[in-house]
Amino acid sequence: MGDLTHELNEGIYAQLGGELSIKWREEKVFGAYASSPGQLDEPPKHSITVYYEFVRQVWRDAEDLCKFLRSIPEGSGVDRLYDFYDDRSKLPTCFKDEEQVKNMFVAAITWVYFHEIGHLIQEHGVIRNEFGPGNHGAEQSTDVHDFEASKEKLIVGREALVSHVTELAADFEATNFYVVELLRHVSDPDFVSDKARTEVFAGLIYLMVCGLSLVFFRFNGSQPVLPTAVVAGSHPNPFIRLEINVPHIFESLDESLARKVAGHDFDRRHLVLLCGKAALSATLYWSMTKTPERRFDDRFMLKGLLSNPVVLQYLQPIVACWDEMLPRVMEVRRFGFPRGLMTFADSFRERIADVITWGNGPEGNVTASASPDAPAS
Repeated sequence: MGDLTHELNEGIYAQLGGELSIKWREEKVFGAYASSPGQLDEPPKHSITVYYEFVRQVWRDAEDLCKFLRSIPEGSGVDRLYDFYDDRSKLPTCFKDEEQVKNMFVAAITWVYFHEIGHLIQEHGVIRNEFGPGNHGAEQSTDVHDFEASKEKLIVGREALVSHVTELAADFEATNFYVVELLRHVSDPDFVSDKARTEVFAGLIYLMVCGLSLVFFRFNGSQPVLPTAVVAGSHPNPFIRLEINVPHIFESLDESLARKVAGHDFDRRHLVLLCGKAALSATLYWSMTKTPERRFDDRFMLKGLLSNPVVLQYLQPIVACWDEMLPRVMEVRRFGFPRGLMTFADSFRERIADVITWGNGPEGNVTASASPDAPAS
């Protein structure tokens, strides 16, 4: 994070006449937050605060996941779950054991760092203030907290909706930044040779999805919290965020520019399977070591956004609110790649608009009244 902050300060922030700083806190909190004065007519004075506990826990989870995967007996029932994929290898063999842990750890904390950058460049403190229920204006200081539960008061209504939308928008920025950074690394001949580039690239993608899954599983906790159509709490359900971000990863890598820069020849199927296997590995580890039952629980598995009508209902106000906010976000956005702005394809919009929750259709038994008693926060 220090190197990335230095690069951003030397480049973009210097051009803007502003500054980005990193701060650390010692409280036992699994999280981070972004801070901005919210003065849009002045150079940005941004900061990202990270809790040491977050870094420590991510490293420990990465270590434990790798140990777990290496310990799976060949031919066991868990091992045979990998028959669906091209091979049963649980970790990329192009890296040594310590490199597997390090790359997974770096991927996870880098993505979170970029998530905070996403909040800052879109000035989400300002956006939440302007589009929230109070519309108090943009003059006050703002902290945007992430990966931390709302402990005092469960927010609902418009406040919760705006908070959820800005979290998903920061996720989108983060994934885009990370993919760009990944492509930059693998295209550097000093980082990897042409001969090894494809294998290393695949390994880094795999470890990234593992690391990202660990962050969201840790945020979710030991029990799978089922999605609800009710928008409540400060953050979207962690599983919904994973369901959005993992496809964003392989869709971005499947584009022609990514293929050209990375020099890879993976087709969409290969990328989907690679990311899917990484998510399975994280699910196995989490459900078999962190839950009370200590057994494989497919409720932690990614199943696809469009397969759950409750999730589709949840996304209806999310998309509408983002459409409302987007013009203002584009006005205040400090920098970033055009593709970093969250988008929803027409086919996706049609699907969520057409969800049927009544009658005799396949979605008839699932309604918006699905239990909202444990929202992600």
